[in-house]
Amino acid sequence: MGAGTALSSTEDRPFTMSKTVSRTVSKLAAALPVALALASAPGFAQVMQPQSAPLGVYGGINAGIGVYEWDCGTSCGRTSFSGKLFGGKRLTPGLAAEVNYMFFGRVDNANNAGLAAQTNIAAEDRKVTALTLGINWEVELLHHFTNHLRAGFARVKRDQDIDRPDGSFESSTSYRTAPYVGAGLSFRVARDIRMNTSFDYIVDGKSSLYLFSVGGSMEF
Repeated sequence: MGAGTALSSTEDRPFTMSKTVSRTVSKLAAALPVALALASAPGFAQVMQPQSAPLGVYGGINAGIGVYEWDCGTSCGRTSFSGKLFGGKRLTPGLAAEVNYMFFGRVDNANNAGLAAQTNIAAEDRKVTALTLGINWEVELLHHFTNHLRAGFARVKRDQDIDRPDGSFESSTSYRTAPYVGAGLSFRVARDIRMNTSFDYIVDGKSSLYLFSVGGSMEF
């Protein structure tokens, strides 16, 4: 009996070891997909996150209402359809060098006889364009929403057509340089596409200009 029992125990050992190895392999096989999924999760999340455009360059167009601040006569216009083209190069993730080309629609001014004699202007048409150079500082407020603060200088070109009280006509073009500031809010609708609203102010005393506009931009 003793020999038989020992023999039976010896024969059971391979079977027991086989079951242990099988269970271990099964556990490893079950755990392997989970481990692979966990290992690949950071990479997948990184791919899914918005990435900066490779060149760090952007451009866009806005349209809206331009406002002239000027000494009006008897009757004059102060607002016109206006807009801007803009582009920039990112220096850091939140700071860019930016150029704007702004165009302000034509407005007119008419004086009565007394004011015409005083100013030597019976009527006047005015149109302005401006080229600005400055910085665009971006601050992320909420998910996909970004605040924009702008500052720089503007080179302003003003075209005037003037009717004199004596019936003569005169056209003139003048240039000025003035400080420029702006603020805006943008919403990212896709990785490289934004919708934006903007307020721009060219600070030039009684010849100051304001631009309220909306539009879109794309990054490259």
